This record gives sequence, structure tokens and C-alpha cells, in this order.
Amino acid sequence: MNIKMMRSLAIFAAVVMLAAGCAERDMGDLQQWTENLYKNRKPKIESLPQIRPSETFVYAATTLADPFSASNLIKQKPPAASGQAPDQTRRKEPLEQYPLDGLRMVGTLFRNESSWVILRAPDGTVHRVREGNHVGQSYGVITDISEEQISIKELVQDPNGAWVERLASLSVQ
Repeated sequence: MNIKMMRSLAIFAAVVMLAAGCAERDMGDLQQWTENLYKNRKPKIESLPQIRPSETFVYAATTLADPFSASNLIKQKPPAASGQAPDQTRRKEPLEQYPLDGLRMVGTLFRNESSWVILRAPDGTVHRVREGNHVGQSYGVITDISEEQISIKELVQDPNGAWVERLASLSVQ
């Protein structure tokens, strides 16, 4: 016999055995045995826990002051006028239209006792400024110049509306 014929015969035998295994058999005795096995058994069911009634609560604070009434709210005083408010009538300088983080310190110039800082604006223009010039959108004033950085004092409003000083700096990039 050749190999092809042996394979065909093996496949045919496997199919016949599978078909014989799938044939319906009488399983009545097995079914009757399982029914008799569990016929007198009852499942164990735990009883439900007892539910205790909750205690009632009587709200007796109706005679007390209402904590949410307008008379109980503390009125905040308006912020005291501080002498730090920026001069709104002053003419704005060119570098005040840019945010401080958009400005880049390019270098410094020193001549005799004078010192200047070279700043590049976000639009690419280069500006020469000195102590006392205003920069940034938060009323910043240059207070100190060194070779590596400039110190800036800004005026910003706190949540109560009072003007407070905030220190910032720009360094050579």
C-alpha cells in the first residue's frame, strides 16, 4: 500500500469512530441515578440578618441663629489704599506690550558708570534698556543690572485687590 492510501484509510477510520461516539445512547439509568442522589437533599440557606430600626433624630436647633443668614456673614473691608498702585497715566514703554517670559536677555553694555541691557522682544526687535525702564505686562521696573541677569520689580494685584510687589529676573540665554 502506498502512503496516500494509508492516510485515506486512517482518516476514514477516525471519521467512523467519531460518528459512532456521537450516536445517541440510552442514558436513562445515569439520569435516574443523579435524580435519586439529589432527591432528598435540600440546600442550606442562611437566614437573613435582623435589621434594627434606626433611631429617630429630632432637629432642635430651629431656635438658634441661622448660620446662612445675611446678618451672620462677615463683611470684608475694602483693601487699604497702598502707595504701590501703578501710575495709569504714565506713557507706556515699548517693552511693556510683551509678557516678561517672552523677552530674552541678549547681553549687557557697560560704559563708565552707565550700564544697559540688550533685550530681544518676541517679534525679533532688539531694545536697549537701563535701570528704571519698564518691561513686561505687570508694571515691571528694572531695579538692578549685572552681567548675567537683570532684577525686575513687578506690581500685581492680590485676590483682595491690593497692589503687591513681586520680584522677577531675566538671565542671559
